[in-house]
Amino acid sequence: MLGIGEAIDSETGLIYKVIGQSGSHTAHSYFTVMSWRADSRHIIAAVNVDPATMIGTMVEIDTVNGYVKVLQEAMLCFNGLVTADDVFYYSIGAELLALDMRTGDPRLIAKHPNGCAFLEPLSITNDGKRFGVYWAEAGKYAVGTVDASTGEVKTVIQPDFPEPHPIANHAMINPVYANQLFYAHEGSTEQIVDRIWSIDVDTGAACNLYKQRKLSNGENGEYVGHEMWSYDGEWLYFVKYPHSPIAPTGIYRVSRDGGLTELMNEDYRYWHVCPSPDGRYAVADTLLDEGKGCEIVLIDLTARKSRMLCRVNRWNRHPGHPHPSFSPDSRKIIFTFADDHNLLRIGIIEL
Repeated sequence: MLGIGEAIDSETGLIYKVIGQSGSHTAHSYFTVMSWRADSRHIIAAVNVDPATMIGTMVEIDTVNGYVKVLQEAMLCFNGLVTADDVFYYSIGAELLALDMRTGDPRLIAKHPNGCAFLEPLSITNDGKRFGVYWAEAGKYAVGTVDASTGEVKTVIQPDFPEPHPIANHAMINPVYANQLFYAHEGSTEQIVDRIWSIDVDTGAACNLYKQRKLSNGENGEYVGHEMWSYDGEWLYFVKYPHSPIAPTGIYRVSRDGGLTELMNEDYRYWHVCPSPDGRYAVADTLLDEGKGCEIVLIDLTARKSRMLCRVNRWNRHPGHPHPSFSPDSRKIIFTFADDHNLLRIGIIEL
């Protein structure tokens, strides 16, 4: 049975809500997607998650009274998102589907013409008209879009990244400027010198949006990743990881045209970062040594100052990363953590 309780952080005194099922794993989705309905009360999460496969049952949870409604059985817990009009979009294999949570009506949005599975996470514009997607096909990775009204699947680019790091992933459509699509050159961040890419959906013109600096010997000096668009579409946030040779490390953002890069905060050993919908804050988790947990940190984007909210346990593998993110009203933070029995739980902080 799903339970809702509270926990208090011993260092900060912050009280946060804890949601989970006895004897099983409960987790929210990836930090780049919305996990809340428009009312900032109901969350979409995965229960009974199998840690080996990351497959669970997707449910809607009322965070006030604990009421649970099943949305979809047996799907990857990072394969869905919620839009402002309360539609749950998700992929199962080569199908992209939708469930209207107000009416309960399901529908098929698109099916990949070559039977390729849409890979996680999905992304969508703020108006719900265009998806950013990616998939593997014929030994290569493809980055593309899906038209939400027609179901047209469009291949925008198949990046020709050489071995041993040929993967292009994390395709994210700009939430406002629907002709701009981000994708990442995936692999060991120590080896990847051109991680952050942007492409014009209409023209196919691609550029390395953030130019990573190199050391004097030619090796990579900046290890970057875990990108996310700001909700106004003007900035791409990312983390320069703490073991990068070139300092300062921390939370950065680059303008959508690549013309301006800003360091937002360097106070912690940051891991993932998510800006709030209202643009006031960012929330991040941190990389600490084994056994020391993970800090959840709030960053004021105007003052560029940070405040630790709480420290929690985590897993070193998915789906046990905290991946903190905001509710639509920017007043709540959701994250995944491991309890004293190493079972995954959802935490919710009210700001």
